[in-house]
Amino acid sequence: MSNHPMSNVLNRRNFMRTGAASAFSLLCVPSVVMSSIEARADELGSDVLLRCCVMSDVHFNGSENAAEVARFRRAMQFMYEYSAQQPYANFDALVVVGDMSNHGNEAELELFKKTMDEETKPGTRTLLCMGNHEFYGGNQAFWRQKFGVEPNARYDVNGFQFIAVSPEKGTMQDGDYLYALDWFQRELDAACKEAPEKPVFVFQHYPVSPTVYGGRGHDDWGLEDLFETLQRHPQVVDFSGHTHYPINDPRCAWQGCFSAFGTGTLSYLCHGGEGGKYEKYPADSSNCGQFYVMEVRRDNSVTLKPYDLVTNSFFDVAYFVAKPGDIDSYVYTDARYTRSAKPRWSDDAEIKLLEVDEYGAFCEVPQATCPDLVHSYAFDLERFDEKTNAWEKEATQYFWSQYFQRNPPERLKLELTNLEPNSNYRALVRATNPFLRDGDQRLKVEFRTKEEPDVAPDRDAVAPSANFLNLSVVDGELRDAPKYDRKVFKADKIGNVKIEDDATLKRPVACFDGSGAGYYKIQCDGTDYRKLRRGTIAATFCADGSRKSAVGAVFGNTELRGIELSVNYAERTVNFWVSVNGRYRVLSAPIKFDEYVDVFGTYDGSVAKLYVDGKEVAREEAKGTIAHPTDPVVQAFCYGCDIAPGGKGSDFFTGKIARGRVYTWALTAEQVAALTDEER
Repeated sequence: MSNHPMSNVLNRRNFMRTGAASAFSLLCVPSVVMSSIEARADELGSDVLLRCCVMSDVHFNGSENAAEVARFRRAMQFMYEYSAQQPYANFDALVVVGDMSNHGNEAELELFKKTMDEETKPGTRTLLCMGNHEFYGGNQAFWRQKFGVEPNARYDVNGFQFIAVSPEKGTMQDGDYLYALDWFQRELDAACKEAPEKPVFVFQHYPVSPTVYGGRGHDDWGLEDLFETLQRHPQVVDFSGHTHYPINDPRCAWQGCFSAFGTGTLSYLCHGGEGGKYEKYPADSSNCGQFYVMEVRRDNSVTLKPYDLVTNSFFDVAYFVAKPGDIDSYVYTDARYTRSAKPRWSDDAEIKLLEVDEYGAFCEVPQATCPDLVHSYAFDLERFDEKTNAWEKEATQYFWSQYFQRNPPERLKLELTNLEPNSNYRALVRATNPFLRDGDQRLKVEFRTKEEPDVAPDRDAVAPSANFLNLSVVDGELRDAPKYDRKVFKADKIGNVKIEDDATLKRPVACFDGSGAGYYKIQCDGTDYRKLRRGTIAATFCADGSRKSAVGAVFGNTELRGIELSVNYAERTVNFWVSVNGRYRVLSAPIKFDEYVDVFGTYDGSVAKLYVDGKEVAREEAKGTIAHPTDPVVQAFCYGCDIAPGGKGSDFFTGKIARGRVYTWALTAEQVAALTDEER
């Protein structure tokens, strides 16, 4: 999966692409409730002919102590325990749909194979395909050597056909599977002809577009390569991984001219964010483990039971393919996007206001109900403008219902952020189902924020002091040096950073070689960022002209959201990144290399501006507030790089940095000019 900061706002394909699949089966019902599945299973009893565990994205990192190793072992042990308690007691096959490793290197693949071999008992087949992560430090030949099987293969398990398809290079782009398309067509034709009444199971790492959640819409990681071939074979049941999206989301089931299912993850959970509206990584996303128990019966029906390793229990829903190949009986169709049941609250439901301060409000929302599930809640905000004496629309704020947890809370405690101090607000709240259909009801909440304390006594001065961060080298180390009473941040040195006295500026500066050997990290938290609804980020730096490629972050904090100044070494430009309401605005301008420049990026709630050496060089209109990273691990400004998932550095800078500053308001052009002169 891509970690590029723009990945959450780009739509590669339209939400609904028309095609042959959309013409079939307009039936629309919610996912089969687990109780009815269990009742049917009890009735049929020993009619089960095949039982498999289907999982993806295990992500072994080479350490035997990693959480993923323990989860994998527990999943395998559960499969044997569960099977032993059933009339049909066999655990016939483990299916791993790619990304069993982080980098595909020797240590990771050997640990996975060793663990798999230790946990697999006689009678259980292991069916594997490669994911994109297997190519980060390896290739097909290396993978084949380690596992002793072909990346592309057809298997017979109890008379049922399984076809594994691996990408050629792991580029995550259309075309990754084209090299194997002829082989795949032949094998699929043969498998379907051999047993036309039976399901044929296909598994590949990337979702097939446009099918399951993660392979369509705003958050499309899918590939189109196999779609045309698959849709000619309605008995196919296809499995994909890659997305790490929650397995109990009903969009993980899809049926058109064939059936397709997303398989979750045994590593960290994430979402697409519906085009950036929602938080991509929910709270406690690393505590995750989801997979399918698949059973096939004598009548060829297929049951998929999603299992949760966090609670060691089945989710309350299951997926059911009653008649593989009978398109008219398929229920997980595109029609659900327009015909699914809407969520609703009880008639006495109301929002409870818990606390209000200068920049936000905390409230408690009762969970609505829905035959599928409740996906999320949207707060449509309005603020009363005392100048116009009218209610003005503010940016809608979106919150997950926490449905991806096995036992979500009955009442959600939510925080509305980026609010104006000393202002009246009101909001109408919508409940949304997984197919993004809003319920008809609206809950209402009203409140007034508190008055903001004086956080910048010299805000109107010609050359005001930085009131959030004021970083420079003092006594051989980078320090935050405020001019008046405020929180002082600690700049943690990661690795070794060279400090030298600069002949041009006649003061010490920090030097960075672009290798990541050393940088500074200034840890913040959500409370700090609440003050940065608008702001200014500034840096005095000298970019090394000998570097000719890639991007180096000078100073900032961008992981899906945030603000930053960076240098594009190939284009010889400086870039100001600012996330407004979750969407990045990027302003660029050429700069001189091998000499110091003063760069300021400002955002006042309406316009983003970029200044170089005291002069405005770019601007873009964007109404809203600055959105900052919400994962505590990545809530950190970095000096000499950017932050990366997990809290490490990325996009390392090559050059010298003399100073970095952050203000909680947008400086005026006159203030920028005065502060630029101050640096000379």
